[in-house]
Amino acid sequence: MSEKQNGLVTNDAIKENGITTEGLQKEVERVTNTLNKPSDFLKKIIMTAEKIKKIKERDIQFSNPILRQNGNAIIFPHTINVIQGQAGVHKSRLAEFICAAMLKINGCNNELLGYKRENFDANNTVVYVDTERNQSEQFPFALQSIQMKAGYEKHDHPYNFKYISLLEIPRKERFGVLDEYLKLLKQETKNPLFIVLDVSTDCIEDFNKTDKSMELIDLMNVAINEHDVVFLCLIHENPKSEKARGHFGTELMNKASTVMQVSYEKDSNNNDTDLIKIRYLKCRSTARHIPFYAKYSEEQKGLILADADDIQVVMNGKKQKADLNVVREHLEMYLGDGSQVLRRELLDKLMEELGASEKTLEDRLKEICQTKMTLQDHNGKDCYLEKDKSSKAIKYFIAPTDNQTDEQEESDK
Repeated sequence: MSEKQNGLVTNDAIKENGITTEGLQKEVERVTNTLNKPSDFLKKIIMTAEKIKKIKERDIQFSNPILRQNGNAIIFPHTINVIQGQAGVHKSRLAEFICAAMLKINGCNNELLGYKRENFDANNTVVYVDTERNQSEQFPFALQSIQMKAGYEKHDHPYNFKYISLLEIPRKERFGVLDEYLKLLKQETKNPLFIVLDVSTDCIEDFNKTDKSMELIDLMNVAINEHDVVFLCLIHENPKSEKARGHFGTELMNKASTVMQVSYEKDSNNNDTDLIKIRYLKCRSTARHIPFYAKYSEEQKGLILADADDIQVVMNGKKQKADLNVVREHLEMYLGDGSQVLRRELLDKLMEELGASEKTLEDRLKEICQTKMTLQDHNGKDCYLEKDKSSKAIKYFIAPTDNQTDEQEESDK
């Protein structure tokens, strides 16, 4: 491709666009000729600017996705992606299906929650980095599960499936070891790398410290821009919150292209059901996809797609009461792109979709506003529901939380 999404200008892009190293070097020398001792960094940004100028002259061909789910484009080349959720909601089991889809062999008919590799002939190397599970049962069983879902046998050792555990490495040493291991992999294979960090916050010394968090963020950014690499980061949410853990979680959300959230669906009384909801909080390269539902199967020791009837029973119960979370999700759909919607229009939409009374829905909107319930816009940013009363006709919109604004300003510094 002429240009990679989320990417700096790679060597491949230079070759494809007919840019010569000699020409770039001459341009750097011309521009910096007036300076006594131009720094290497100045030379680098001038060279990059010249590369970008050449690429800008041509039509940009954006990358195709490498993974789809039920036909929806989910993961693209050269990106950082996230699975987030509370502890115990089967984040790792969802990652197993994604890894299996990336490894799936010809002739294997296993359905993988709708996940399919875009190019079945693509030769990816999947790298699973684990930090939590024990090495005698839990992690080996997960690796077996990935292989068997992909069409391999337990005793097989696919050459394009690598895995390590950082469990026995002291936390403060893990980042250095991970960096060293990834450099080794780049020497051993020319295949595109699909790297899973489970869980990503355990790969650094302190996920609440800016400098430690940025070490891993910077490592991933450099890797996706200089090499054919994709990251899938698993991360816990803060207890009783939908925010990814720590300063690292905040930065990760900013840099991620696709963010998936795994949670148990609630019933009309706000109790957990056995439905597992996979919700797309952020889709940078596409419109945000609708959620899908799974269940844990004791028989298969893994996830299966939920039956439509089971989903309908739970959702009907929630609609009858205009459940707060259901109202919130509809508000995110209507207002997540930055739109302001008239009160009357918003109520009409909600009444049509949820079958609830106007009074009930007004109460829900009031509660969401007063309790500062967190919503998310289409970029995955935390927001609050607000009312614009500057004219006679009241409008609703969502605005970034004060905390989100402060974090973004800090991130932009």
